[in-house]
Amino acid sequence: MTSPPLLEFRQVSKTYGHGEATIHALNRVDLSIRAGEFVAIMGPSGSGKSTAMNILGCLDVPSSGDYVFQGLSTQGFDRAQLTLLRRHMLGFVFQGFNLLSRTSAVENVELPLVYRGMPAGERHRKAKEALRLVGLSGRENHKTQELSGGQQQRVAIARAIVTEPSLLLADEPTGNLDTKTSIEIMDLMTRLNREEGITIVMVTHEPDIAAYAGRLLRFIDGKLETEAEHKGRVDHVL
Repeated sequence: MTSPPLLEFRQVSKTYGHGEATIHALNRVDLSIRAGEFVAIMGPSGSGKSTAMNILGCLDVPSSGDYVFQGLSTQGFDRAQLTLLRRHMLGFVFQGFNLLSRTSAVENVELPLVYRGMPAGERHRKAKEALRLVGLSGRENHKTQELSGGQQQRVAIARAIVTEPSLLLADEPTGNLDTKTSIEIMDLMTRLNREEGITIVMVTHEPDIAAYAGRLLRFIDGKLETEAEHKGRVDHVL
């Protein structure tokens, strides 16, 4: 029996402004993503891809329609409820890493667990395990300024997965990296998806990066234009 989707957009629209100044960032979008998928989202500037990502991450809410996560409608969720969903179900990876510069790698990774009130010993153990998964064993006590850009993004990925989220959202995760390092990061994300079963949704403007995903969603003028199946790149996978 087919399992239900991890998340769904049901006729989701997002508008800004009023009257003649109204902007339809999303226009009655339907989509579904199942647990274990690796999905890339693409589209030109103003296509709606960033708005869709913000709603997926509970950083914004639809003007109409419904965002359903693990079978639960988020319609009517208040700010506190959305914060709890983000904290316990979602992980985020950003283009700019967003690490604390004067703290160690392991302290950066522990931060989401601090917010959860987890005891120090347990969160330290989980943070070290997350760093091991991203290939940074032995670098736990390095300050972020002592790490390369690729290593900093690995720390950011470890921080995103340390809470064991149901969904990992990556916004241009290779945007600040050179080609070689971008391949290394995408190899890592592919491995986390395939071996650890982490569901990933990634926004990118680079076709070579999108090719690592198993499915492509392309937004045009606020609408979901196409869905394409990919085999995913395997030539560089660790």
